[in-house]
Amino acid sequence: MVMEFGGTTVPLPALVAAVTLGLVVLGAMAAALVDLRRRDVRHLPKWAWALIIVLVSFPVGVIAYLVAGRVPPGEEPFADRPGDQPAPGDPSPQQVLPAASGPRTPTVDGGAAGSGTHGRGPTAGSAADRTAGSAGPDAWQQAFAAPVVRTTGLGKAYGDTHALRDVDLLVPRGTTYGLIGPNGAGKTTMLSILAGLRRPTGGTIELGVARSAVGVLVDTPDFEPWLTAAEVVDLARDLTAPHLPHTRVAEVLDGTGLAAAADRRVGGFSRGMLQRLGLATCLVGDPELLVLDEPFSALDPAGRRETLELVGRLAQSKTVILSTHILSDVQQVCDVVGVIDQGSLRFQGPLTDLLGRTATVYALHLRAPVGGLLEDLRTRPWLVEAREHAPGRLRLVVSDAASAEREVPAVLASHAASLVSFAPVTDLETAFLELTS
Repeated sequence: MVMEFGGTTVPLPALVAAVTLGLVVLGAMAAALVDLRRRDVRHLPKWAWALIIVLVSFPVGVIAYLVAGRVPPGEEPFADRPGDQPAPGDPSPQQVLPAASGPRTPTVDGGAAGSGTHGRGPTAGSAADRTAGSAGPDAWQQAFAAPVVRTTGLGKAYGDTHALRDVDLLVPRGTTYGLIGPNGAGKTTMLSILAGLRRPTGGTIELGVARSAVGVLVDTPDFEPWLTAAEVVDLARDLTAPHLPHTRVAEVLDGTGLAAAADRRVGGFSRGMLQRLGLATCLVGDPELLVLDEPFSALDPAGRRETLELVGRLAQSKTVILSTHILSDVQQVCDVVGVIDQGSLRFQGPLTDLLGRTATVYALHLRAPVGGLLEDLRTRPWLVEAREHAPGRLRLVVSDAASAEREVPAVLASHAASLVSFAPVTDLETAFLELTS
């Protein structure tokens, strides 16, 4: 039995086989596209894998996706790839609230352009001092009532592994929020979800700014090595804020300490210079919300100091969320902190509240040897712990600060001890260890 098409005779079995094969091909492509929509991917964005599946000869495209692009259940996808973004039309748990209205003047250091305002930064006192002096309990309640970022029951699971569990994050507008936690606690996963680089498996996200007003710095930024620093930043400007003038590129390069390297190819940059360049690409579009993952990790001491000052100044006009392992940096620039451990948020609130939860600790420095003074201190009812961690250097944990400050000088005098210094040392590291240990 045969059939004719335009004068061409085709045997019916061959026609049935061709139609069947075509349906199989279409079915396989459709199944791969549906799988692509639901899965995490790696190496390429989702739209690129979709083109490979459809345009590359069957079954090469489908096999390439299944072998190289598809992330198996339970496996961690790459943290810095763009392919985990939702495909167009995907249902998303993220809601974008109305952004603040009114024109804004682009800034590099947190003040208006040309204003020379540098009021807020490490040199202006610690973040704890600023918090204590500028906002009381009522002010903080109002700030948390209208956050720029709010997550509700946020979760992220990779198979049976839970990276985040029911995280309710609140980031007040105009603050610098420090997200701290041990390695593997879920900090990068949290920031990646806020940045739109990963999708949560549960919960909701609400943003008080437009998605285009969010600037993101990943932990290890990487750029095309043949481009110059100025070209990289100008490309970021063209993609995020093409309405801004080209002079904006020079402004942010100068603000991040890369003005002298503007015409150098980034292939020869150190990791610290790449970190600064990544920060410049975040700032060139003048975002309202900055999400910075370990912004100080690769910098030398001078570069870290400059970047700390820059982040401190930016907080005058922007909301900053940053994660870091350098707790002293958090204490210098952050108003609000969140402590995350094993995917759960252990604490969230003003920095001063976290510091106030810790035991009172004093550092006592004497001229060695200490002699029987340490044993005498241990008999005092207000002393919780006394330890000599180096010759003449004592760490005292006390339950009654007033009694300790009143009686320690008398104990020193009774032992004719030579005092070098006696001061409280309760800091963020102490509070952090008490929460996570």
